[in-house]
Amino acid sequence: MIQGLKIFSITFAALAAITTIGFATMFFLNQDYTKERNQEENEPISAATSDEPAEQPVQDYGNTENPEYQDAGEFIADFHAFYNETTGWDRIDSLNMADQTARATAAKAYAAHFVPLVEDEALKTDLESIIRHSESVIYGNSENVQTLHRYFHDLDMVINGYVHEDFFGVVESE
Repeated sequence: MIQGLKIFSITFAALAAITTIGFATMFFLNQDYTKERNQEENEPISAATSDEPAEQPVQDYGNTENPEYQDAGEFIADFHAFYNETTGWDRIDSLNMADQTARATAAKAYAAHFVPLVEDEALKTDLESIIRHSESVIYGNSENVQTLHRYFHDLDMVINGYVHEDFFGVVESE
């Protein structure tokens, strides 16, 4: 009988020790998890953890009321350079749409400024097309960013003599 009581006591003590260790482990692991969770809730959402794209800076494109460009050629060259920098070499796949919208707003204003000043009817038509495509970008159509780039690219070749192997053929100007 004493032998059976001794085995029972040892078994009970071992089970009690294992249970105590199990509860202690759960308690400490839960405390660490709770601390991490509270820290995550109190931290601001960073760009890396947010599902929304990070807000990107938007450039200032000058005074569209009184443009700094002396002629349409300067305007075309400057905007073509912008589109090369922001859409060329596969950057079209990762556009900063806030910046593209701001640039389209400026393109629309500058093109509207030059329409009554140019004598060439084909160039007027091209500037009016730039206005239409700019409006489309302003209203959220990101596909027209590439179209605007092609207009400025072709016009830069025709008006300013920009040399490049590609000519997209989207402009009326020759």
